[in-house]
Amino acid sequence: MPAAIETLIPHRAPMCFIAALTDCTDTTARATACFPTDHFATANGAVLEAALVECLAQTVAAALGHRAGADGKTGAANNGMLAAVSNFKIHSPAPLDKILTIEVRELKRLGPMLLIAGTISCADQLIAAGELSLYA
Repeated sequence: MPAAIETLIPHRAPMCFIAALTDCTDTTARATACFPTDHFATANGAVLEAALVECLAQTVAAALGHRAGADGKTGAANNGMLAAVSNFKIHSPAPLDKILTIEVRELKRLGPMLLIAGTISCADQLIAAGELSLYA
């Protein structure tokens, strides 16, 4: 996907965690992230769990921004909000300096509320998975 991530989401450094939106359909999206050793969202040689949740949320935001662009609107989606996290499980520590793949899938939409399921993996190893409720 050619669009720079800054054109899709309102987040800026140091809070912009995802590096690229690599795939996007009407109900799914895939993005990548990589956390260097000196990133503030790391500790004890791994990415903090809260940062992993934020990666899922930012992937949803990037997908919404991409879809808005496809509909002729410009600018990053900036009216979304993470409302709840459920069934989120860390399966293994997220490694530093490695590309993480974030995948999200829309489960339900009711007006502005959106329920998604997401996974984070590294080199085909599942790192984390769970559901987010968002106002989007």
